[in-house]
Amino acid sequence: MAESSLRGSLTLRVLFVALLLLALDALACYSLASHFVNLAYDRWLIDDTRSLAQALEVSGGRVRVDLPRVALQIFEFDEVDTTYYRVTTRREGTIMASESQLPPAAGQPAFGDVSLANGTVDGKAVRIVVTRVDMPAANDVATIEVGETLNKRATLAREILLAMAAPQLALIVAALLFVWFAVGHGLRPLTSLAAAIEARGQANLTPVPELDLPHEARVLVSRINDLLARLERAMVAQRRFVADAAHQLRTPLATVLLHTERAERATDEESRNQALRSLHTSVARAARLSHQLLSLARAEPEAAATQALAPLDLGALARSIGEEWIPRALARGIDFGFLAPAQPVIIEGNVGQLDELMSNLIDNAIRYSPPHSAVTLSVSASPPTLHVEDDGPGIPEEDQERVFERFYRGSTSEGEGCGLGLAIVREIAIRHHAIARVKPGRGHGACFEVVFPPVSLRPASSAQQADAGALQA
Repeated sequence: MAESSLRGSLTLRVLFVALLLLALDALACYSLASHFVNLAYDRWLIDDTRSLAQALEVSGGRVRVDLPRVALQIFEFDEVDTTYYRVTTRREGTIMASESQLPPAAGQPAFGDVSLANGTVDGKAVRIVVTRVDMPAANDVATIEVGETLNKRATLAREILLAMAAPQLALIVAALLFVWFAVGHGLRPLTSLAAAIEARGQANLTPVPELDLPHEARVLVSRINDLLARLERAMVAQRRFVADAAHQLRTPLATVLLHTERAERATDEESRNQALRSLHTSVARAARLSHQLLSLARAEPEAAATQALAPLDLGALARSIGEEWIPRALARGIDFGFLAPAQPVIIEGNVGQLDELMSNLIDNAIRYSPPHSAVTLSVSASPPTLHVEDDGPGIPEEDQERVFERFYRGSTSEGEGCGLGLAIVREIAIRHHAIARVKPGRGHGACFEVVFPPVSLRPASSAQQADAGALQA
């Protein structure tokens, strides 16, 4: 299928409209020409009828037509059309008629007036004029009918139509040529833009220049630049994810391979069991690292933007997620508490992403808190804020900003963390237009906060209210 051209498409549409207008104009011109042609020939036909009326005379009390044969031949002579006539009186009937008979008159005009009608003689359309003349000397009334075929009328109407249509057709052709060049000139910025984009390499994601473009093209270029910017961010995020995954999985996988070889080379049951336990620990660490890498990829702005935010109760969601971590905290001998206001704390959020955010904060607090300490998950309302406070070693002031960087582990960090949990927290917080920060907690511990923007005061839909009620339950 041939590719359509915008220039050709626009020109064809203009051509269609122009031809339609030309056809309508031709119809109007033909009607107008026919009207005036009929008007002129009707007047001549009326004059012929009145000429016959003037040839009437009364002789011996009877109406006669005083018309020499030569004059009648001149009256009948016409190279194009055929003339028919009939003169009748009330007393005597037809006193003069042509060889072919005219059809009966449809009506009788007043004395001295004429009536016009269309009829058929020998299968030919004719125009008929009828007039009545009062003959008081003969106590009689004469009716004169003259008919003529329509050949001259049709020929003259066609000639007038052709004479009017020829310059209009030339005008339309000139207009189409003007439209062709005008459309080409108007589309030149788009043509240049298409050529510039087509000439780009696949790796060139720089913005397309918007100078010297009409408004519609600037809107298009703006959307293209937005798309290029998102594509570049997605590609950067993909490259960073691949680099991070390759870098971070290298060590756990090497450790798995090492412990596997140790288990294969073990000569006694105790050595084999120890190698298998170490292998299990390394596999678990690699699995956690893989999970957090995938969570980080899902929290990237381009991926997270596909997940819609909706009103939800932050307190109810925190309570639901916190309950899932109680067994883990009890297993480590940690007192896990929860505080939230009685009234709902409504924010705009995504349940899945917030689950990941809270789980990372709670896991981080439990992982770095010593046994028999306390971890508290709390929610406050003004502004909507999530707190996770622990009794761990705390975070030095110089590390409080850097702990949210990928793979960064502070000088006081101990344990098997991979340095991705807090990076995931920050990415999800940014997606929710929230602020993630850390400050000193009770004792030597740390308190992580995520401050959400307040929701604008607007009535929630019934579905949103039902979701909030389900979370509260």
